[in-house]
Amino acid sequence: MKNFISRELRNAKYFLAKLLGIRIIRVILVLIFIAMITPLIVFFFLRPKPHPNIEYGITFSNKYASELGLDWKDTYLGILDNLKVKNLRLVAYWDEIEEIQGNFDYSIIKWQLDEAEKRNLNVILTVGRKVPRFPECFEPNWWKEIQDEDTRDQKLYKYIEQSINELKNYKSIKMWQIENEPFFPFGECLKIRKETVMKEVEITKSLDSRPILIQDSGEGGFWFPSYQMADYLAISMYRKIWYDFWGAFLGNFIYFKYPLAHWSYKIKADFVGVPFQKIIVTELQAEPWGPGINSKLTEDEKNHTMSRNDFLATISYAQKAGFKYLYMWGVEWWYWEKEQNNNPFYWDTVKSLIN
Repeated sequence: MKNFISRELRNAKYFLAKLLGIRIIRVILVLIFIAMITPLIVFFFLRPKPHPNIEYGITFSNKYASELGLDWKDTYLGILDNLKVKNLRLVAYWDEIEEIQGNFDYSIIKWQLDEAEKRNLNVILTVGRKVPRFPECFEPNWWKEIQDEDTRDQKLYKYIEQSINELKNYKSIKMWQIENEPFFPFGECLKIRKETVMKEVEITKSLDSRPILIQDSGEGGFWFPSYQMADYLAISMYRKIWYDFWGAFLGNFIYFKYPLAHWSYKIKADFVGVPFQKIIVTELQAEPWGPGINSKLTEDEKNHTMSRNDFLATISYAQKAGFKYLYMWGVEWWYWEKEQNNNPFYWDTVKSLIN
């Protein structure tokens, strides 16, 4: 038996030596080795490190606060004076500002900016057709009735020009966001042309020197086309969602968790050519995404995508991703949970985090 094993080992060594003597086999083995080791090398050099001085912020929508059944002014003041947030992303809604063509009313956004100004806060102000919260696009009804695309664009440019001129004297505005995920196909929107966004950016730059931000989907966007038109790139960061993926599941909705590691954002930034330090997470999921508005969801429906454990895990995930700026999404819902559902967990957690 021992002789048999010894003979088989000699035969195996002989055939292995013959195999390795073939040049193409050696090349293939080298390529396989390189393919296996390259991801480890890339990860070692490009992996993110948690930023030592993370700055937290929130996105606030007066429209969404009202949809939840809240008094949006009370909610906003609670955010400023109780939560004591220092960094805000606010939204100028075109359908509120120019409900009647040529008649501009900035009272809602100016009230928010006035309160931010009193407290020396830092504001990213979002303007354009497509801005935060569903249905994503908030154009006036009269604009939607215009059939010619170029004419629609001219009306949009006039709105952008009017808005920058009207609001640029607010020192609290540190950055302009032009459109929100303009090239990502989500929401009830007409397609936005790249040249249209470029013109909006050009108008803004001609009127004010503050930096410009354009947002793309952190999970499904290409990033660089948005970044190359602006000074900074904004991205979303979602973990668990409820969606039908553009009808891919024959109209059936599903719960889905994005299979992305925290380090994937940094590596993607390096590969697509966007400087990591020029990326701001403006939409960190911190509320449920379910089959209806959050104030109407059952506890089970909310917990599918944003349980207490999910909330803490998402914050930890974002911290490990290495970004300096993390703006959370869902502050209106935290306030609703605290005031209407006797559940201050989310509000108090963020309050302790940012203070």
